[in-house]
Amino acid sequence: MKKFLLALTAVCLVGSVFAQSDLRMTKQQAATISAKKVIYNGNEDLAIPANFSSMLRTGTFIGSTYYDLQSNGSLSNKLIAWPDGTISAVWTTAGMSATSRGTGYNYKDANGWINGSTSTDRIEPTKTGWSTIAPLGDGEIVAAHNGTSALVIGVRPQKGTGEWSFSTLDGPEAINGNSSSTCLLWPAIATSGNTIHIIACTESDAGYFYQGIQTCLVYIRGTYNASANTISWEAPRIVGNVTSAQFAQFSGDGYSIAANGNNVAVLVADSWNDVILWKSTDNGNTFTTTTVVNSPIADGYNEATTMVLDTPYVSDACCAVALDNNGNAHIAFGLTRVLNDDLGDGSYSYFPGIDGIFYWNETMEPIMETDTDFLDPENLIANGYTVFTRLDLDGDDTAWFMNGGNFPKYGMGMTSTPQLLIDGNDVYMIYTSCLDYPLMDQTSDSYYRGVFATKSSDLGATWNAANATSWLSYNKSCYYINDWSEYTMETAMDYVEIDGESMFPSVAPQIVNGKLTIGWQQDYYAGSEIKDNSVAVAGEPSNIYVMQIAADSIGIYNNTKEIPQGLWIDHTGIADNTLNGMMIYPNPAVNTMNVAISSEESANASLAIYNLMGQIVYSENVALNEGNNIVNVNINNLNAGIYMVNVKTAKGTATQKLIVR
Repeated sequence: MKKFLLALTAVCLVGSVFAQSDLRMTKQQAATISAKKVIYNGNEDLAIPANFSSMLRTGTFIGSTYYDLQSNGSLSNKLIAWPDGTISAVWTTAGMSATSRGTGYNYKDANGWINGSTSTDRIEPTKTGWSTIAPLGDGEIVAAHNGTSALVIGVRPQKGTGEWSFSTLDGPEAINGNSSSTCLLWPAIATSGNTIHIIACTESDAGYFYQGIQTCLVYIRGTYNASANTISWEAPRIVGNVTSAQFAQFSGDGYSIAANGNNVAVLVADSWNDVILWKSTDNGNTFTTTTVVNSPIADGYNEATTMVLDTPYVSDACCAVALDNNGNAHIAFGLTRVLNDDLGDGSYSYFPGIDGIFYWNETMEPIMETDTDFLDPENLIANGYTVFTRLDLDGDDTAWFMNGGNFPKYGMGMTSTPQLLIDGNDVYMIYTSCLDYPLMDQTSDSYYRGVFATKSSDLGATWNAANATSWLSYNKSCYYINDWSEYTMETAMDYVEIDGESMFPSVAPQIVNGKLTIGWQQDYYAGSEIKDNSVAVAGEPSNIYVMQIAADSIGIYNNTKEIPQGLWIDHTGIADNTLNGMMIYPNPAVNTMNVAISSEESANASLAIYNLMGQIVYSENVALNEGNNIVNVNINNLNAGIYMVNVKTAKGTATQKLIVR
């Protein structure tokens, strides 16, 4: 079992009164923890060019935003991978003025992404936020909130082209004395044919109630008329059919929605209520409610009246749901602990040092335990559940932290923001996790997060081992070493920040041409400037990246167990190396082995196997395609022992250790 050197007593204080754009304002105490290793670039004289991020980072740079808070918790859908290989992508964008906020949009056709990568333009005529997208017939639909009165709905009949047609969708009236509001906030959307499924919260300002519930989560179904390019909306329904006695308040973005044919699933997994699955098998006509986790906190939690002193383990309100072809729902959510010891002060405390994403599907029994420690990640693992935790990136059996390091103030645990995609029997998990020390923001002593992916090939019954997880956002200009004594701490830290933070991952719900389409936001500052400083826009832009990766490369491409061997990159050719991922399997091997190699271009390569004396014992020439390649090698003539396998092109080289038995 991995060792985590972390003070779990680190607590963050979080405001529980919602604002329409900035949900959690946090104040945080530092943890007393230990430090160990350094990542560095390997070339002290390397100048960082102005276009560095587009040169060296994984994925394609498709847009920018000065509003670096894409979600308060769960991320709604941001990507469509179309059957013809094109891609639609949205994000909440803004220029340097808060009034410019809206939906950033980009589209990839056969010639590439159509919009300039530095654009912060929005598609709406008015200020919006919290953008989400879904296919709608041959076209696409975008939903965002205007923050004051309604959702702004954009529709166009043909994907990637034509003018957007905008309308507003009012929510039910939330009442505050003699005042009312039709505001809808933080939408999430799913579609099935011409049927639209939207969930969003009613007015979040204190004192506004819908059916006795503050910030009530409602479901609204719409039907699209393609010939008229219009939508007919039905009356809203409260998600889960819950009452105010059960849910006094929902959390913004503490929910997720998915649709697959006539099956529709809504997951609610905020920190203070039961985790519920609301599911329809008739395209949203009727729903049934399943309590997946019975919260140890009593129904009807109210910050002003409910004392919570026993710091129960709960969801951190970052969750995801997906549906398989059997109609079963698969869910995941991050874990934390909470405390409310000061009634009526508008805040609560959570524990950012808790680490784990909990996975569950409908073939499992619901968790009806009331023990406040049942969702402790170690307890869940001991009871046979799957929990995803921080990865030991440098291979020393320890996930290290730095003394006095701060947790970015996202209101979540160390491993969180799950996204799920199901294709046949394969279940893919994309998530973020705090990186191994010292990959952290030196300006604030805060831990960077990275985007990771793993998979199950049997509908979630078993998952890849921790060392078969891909680090999707890894910056190939950085790599781990075991001995950096020849470099000063100051020099090394100059290059630590090159990696930056990758956050807010999204995955298109469809696999197209055998590839996953995944996006995220990246910048060089840990945490969100919006949350930390209560500012309207950040001081520096954040970058939006999209990558496509072969589904069978998850767990092979940038496999985390390769890092401590320094095998992802040859430091003598960092900027030009086109080989950015390699794995040998099986390893140890008998008779045959496979070499999986990722190349940034089509190229001729030499594959050579060396013994420990440096002698070539096998060689062949191979033709690499752009993207992921698998080369089968017959090693029947090799004696048992340790060898090095090298793949080399004119622009790059990669090496991996091989054990032959």
